[in-house]
Amino acid sequence: MLFTFGAIAGLAGIALGLPHPWEEASGPIRILPHSWVFNITSLSGPGCPDFGDTAAVFSTRPTFGMNTVDGSEIYYWHFAYPNLRASVGPGAATSSIWCETTLTYAELDRLGTPPAKPEYRLKAHKNGTAMIATYDLEDGVVAEWKFTYYPAGKEPVVDTITVAGPVSPTSIRHNSPVTELAQWAMPDCGTGSIRYRTELTVTAKKDGARGAVSSDQVQYEGKSEFYGAQQGVSYDWEKCAA
Repeated sequence: MLFTFGAIAGLAGIALGLPHPWEEASGPIRILPHSWVFNITSLSGPGCPDFGDTAAVFSTRPTFGMNTVDGSEIYYWHFAYPNLRASVGPGAATSSIWCETTLTYAELDRLGTPPAKPEYRLKAHKNGTAMIATYDLEDGVVAEWKFTYYPAGKEPVVDTITVAGPVSPTSIRHNSPVTELAQWAMPDCGTGSIRYRTELTVTAKKDGARGAVSSDQVQYEGKSEFYGAQQGVSYDWEKCAA
């Protein structure tokens, strides 16, 4: 079972998480801080040309958080990428685009400030990667997402999601297959950073086949805007030594 919570100040590139009150009073014992925050501090690549664009409402940004409530303690925070789009058709058999993102994380106390003595250490990649995107793929067209994480001092961790046509125009959430746990802890309690590269490749394996991967379109101030394909970064915590 999943519980979803929105991103406070999400459109400003900040995601603030708060545990739900009733979760603390019942159910399994949870290992998590009172609240926490993610910031997008760096973007590079053709799939995210809008870093620092405060005028764009649907920019690359945090959107919402999600977690299980069955004791498995899997958390996700989602980040929207309106410019991560690719399509193929006659004369264009393959198309790809990418973005590199750096997130910073901080534990917060009940006053919304970093505690003098942090109590929890963030652990990244609890359950692979999730992706919510819109697919319109004819038979013979394949879309592949590749997510490469760069833990400091460790080998890169790679997740993939593959979607093969035919797929009628629809928004779908997929999770990368997890065959073995590749989780890593932040060096310090209460703070940390996560750097990753997101790549989308769409390939037509049949001559002339068409396909597109994008996101839902929404109307805003009389214009149609791409909401953004949403990557879910998974994580949990461990208690720091007293």
